[in-house]
Amino acid sequence: VGTTAFTAEIVDALKVLRLAKEIDPRIITVIGNTHPTYCYDEILTAPDNPVDYIVMGEGEQTLVDLMDCLAAGGDPGKVRSIAFLRDGSLMVTPPRPFIHDLDCLPTAWDLIDWPIYTYKPMEGSTLAIVSTSRGCSQRCSFCSQQLFWKRNWRGRSAESVVAELEHLRDQYGVNVVMFADETPTLERKRWERMLDLLIEREVGTKILMETRVDDIIRDERIMEKYRRAMVDHIYVGVEATSQETLD
Repeated sequence: VGTTAFTAEIVDALKVLRLAKEIDPRIITVIGNTHPTYCYDEILTAPDNPVDYIVMGEGEQTLVDLMDCLAAGGDPGKVRSIAFLRDGSLMVTPPRPFIHDLDCLPTAWDLIDWPIYTYKPMEGSTLAIVSTSRGCSQRCSFCSQQLFWKRNWRGRSAESVVAELEHLRDQYGVNVVMFADETPTLERKRWERMLDLLIEREVGTKILMETRVDDIIRDERIMEKYRRAMVDHIYVGVEATSQETLD
């Protein structure tokens, strides 16, 4: 049984894994995401710890390797990017490199309970959360992302993103998409290609997103493409203490 947890979710996530152990102590429990990645020692050494393995950093390849290893009766100490207890001692394995090709990570959209995902301002909406890139190049001191992604930004291809939006529209009736990325616009050529494809293919899906004001100013001359590609709402960060940055 595996779950994910950023800090606001950690209490409930551990309750889920504790319940699994109560049902059957032989159930192997796994947790990942930002909070366990940095607080692995606190979690694993807690008196009532229900966690067997912590996946640190990106989980797609690590979790598969861990499951394959355990199924084969192998040594989990050889699986990269995990933390666990062995004979009461904390074990942390060497980190795994980032996944370079994000296009190779399909999402299991068939598992989503679609009726519960809507965009409240829009009647009859079905909302999907789509990731077009990972990472952020900024150094915001309050944010975990610069540590989690090591300020390493990687983007999916524009073609992959637009094809996914078409699939969501045609297969599940998705008509609003929220981009989950911190800065989907970081690589200008890729971003403009995405806008062009959305316009050319008449995808017709409203897009909600967040990005940096710098990129909006950079794209002043192509703002009409934003509108035609149906970018509906842009969240921008204003949490700065420097007046120069705010200006």
